[in-house]
Amino acid sequence: MELWLNYVDQILLYATLGLSLNLLLGYAGQVSVAHAAFGAVGGYTMGYMAITHGWNFLAGTLLGMLFAFIIGSIVALPALKLSVEYLILLTLAVSSVIIGVFTTFPELGGTYGLIGLPDADLFGWSLDNPRDWVIPSLVAMLLVYAFCHRLGESSFGRVLKGVREDPLATQALGKNVFAYKVGVFGITSALAGFAGALLAAWFQLATPGVFGFAFSLTIFAIVIFGGMANLTGTVLGATVVVLLDPLLRRAVKMEASKAALVQLIVYGLALVVLMRVRPQGALPEGFSIWRRITKGKPKEMRIEMLDDWEPTTSVGAVHQPGAGLSDEAEAARERLRERVWYEAPVVLETSGVSKRFGGIVAADDLAIQLRRGTITALVGPNGAGKTTVFNLLTGFIRPDGGSVRLNGVELVGENPDKVARMGLVRSFQDVRLMQRLTCLQNVMLAVQNQAGENLGKLLFGGRAASRSEIETRAKAMDWLGFVGMSDFANIPAGALSYGQSKLLSLSRALATEADVLLLDEPASGIDTKWVDTVLDLIEAVREQGRTVCIVEHNLHVVSRLADHTYFMELGRITAQGTIDELSNSPRLAEAYFGTA
Repeated sequence: MELWLNYVDQILLYATLGLSLNLLLGYAGQVSVAHAAFGAVGGYTMGYMAITHGWNFLAGTLLGMLFAFIIGSIVALPALKLSVEYLILLTLAVSSVIIGVFTTFPELGGTYGLIGLPDADLFGWSLDNPRDWVIPSLVAMLLVYAFCHRLGESSFGRVLKGVREDPLATQALGKNVFAYKVGVFGITSALAGFAGALLAAWFQLATPGVFGFAFSLTIFAIVIFGGMANLTGTVLGATVVVLLDPLLRRAVKMEASKAALVQLIVYGLALVVLMRVRPQGALPEGFSIWRRITKGKPKEMRIEMLDDWEPTTSVGAVHQPGAGLSDEAEAARERLRERVWYEAPVVLETSGVSKRFGGIVAADDLAIQLRRGTITALVGPNGAGKTTVFNLLTGFIRPDGGSVRLNGVELVGENPDKVARMGLVRSFQDVRLMQRLTCLQNVMLAVQNQAGENLGKLLFGGRAASRSEIETRAKAMDWLGFVGMSDFANIPAGALSYGQSKLLSLSRALATEADVLLLDEPASGIDTKWVDTVLDLIEAVREQGRTVCIVEHNLHVVSRLADHTYFMELGRITAQGTIDELSNSPRLAEAYFGTA
């Protein structure tokens, strides 16, 4: 019986460490091979303080968590700009350095580590056998599970998933990706330190062998087998991985040394098979055993039917300006719109903005104005630098010189997330949706000032985060309904057709409630049946008093939407006015179409 209780303890402790890695890897998409090393920080700290200073087990554990948090946060700083491949190498190197440091100092046991740690004492309860460890291990695992669930399944976790799916798009929605990455690295490192201290106290030793590379692979196997971004799956994965050892030893009657070697081989083969057959793991993201038991199997929606869906927006039929008018009347209408544009107050203004990439001039002395409640178009041939202008305005590219002012406030030098929070938001030509998130989650991610995105309010703010989540969901559903996609709230964004993706991208940008929207080719590449819907929605946004700037190649779209048009060539604004005036210029026609 004691032997099986020993395995129960091991399952619970391994699951505790696996849960912290799943929050980092599964939710935030940050790969770390140093997780076991952060566990070693907690284990060695607790063991050293217990042996040399007689510290209580709990006090040593808390100090180990603090050290692991600090080291993890420091490691995160250079890791943020690395690709996955180099991030793996960096964390592998950090793991080797941490273990190497521990083996260097005789006070930490040198090569052999800390052996013969005293029995852990928890509020007068001596934990000196497997039976005594069951309840503390279970409580520890449940606490870490609850903490990770609170973070992962909240608006904070939604941002983490956004960082995992597309950091650039997440930043464009006003989320401080840098802070989230550092924060989750530090938090999960602290949780690893907590689990490592428990493991060291349970083993009564802290050695390089316990927290070495093989142990890191074991924790990885637990997370991947159970399912990334599924905490229950991690507990399942820990159960399977730990029970593999007695299965090999007893059922197959294999020696301990051979069993350990075969166990690693089985890990590798199982992961290879799993990645081929079920890459999402045993329990995929979003799967809930409790929900499955209480509500049964969810109804499946045939993905191939989505392309047959017709948008039904709440905008109503928007009159297409100029429809049925004579050429003379159409010209008069454009002049009226132009006059309205000039009379509207300036919201965003650039002056002298320039940018060079080596010998390539991307922007040269740009001077653009966007006016409140109007639509401005930026047109020009391919390579003119139109999308670069959007990147310069929103902070994704820092100009070499010049000024960008939003409502009189300078934007040059600000990070893209701060620019978005100040009221200037852009969309992307390739939509950049969070493919594994539902349509509703994509739009909820864009809503600003959510209480649950603040860790303090999320953990200690009472019901503020819950109330904010309800309000955020309601706002997101309103914006989905605005573009006619409320019926697809729970459909993954990756299942949408390209036209639907464009509508969802527009809905997400609108949900930021930014004063100024920069829309990069909102009608390009979509079927004609979608174009009028998209244009109707953009016109409805103008009617709300918001300012819009579009980059567009289709002159029909520009003619219908734009109150004022800038023509751009080789990084310079060479003409501006109504689209009719620009279209009648022989020189501009040659630059745009290649014909005079």
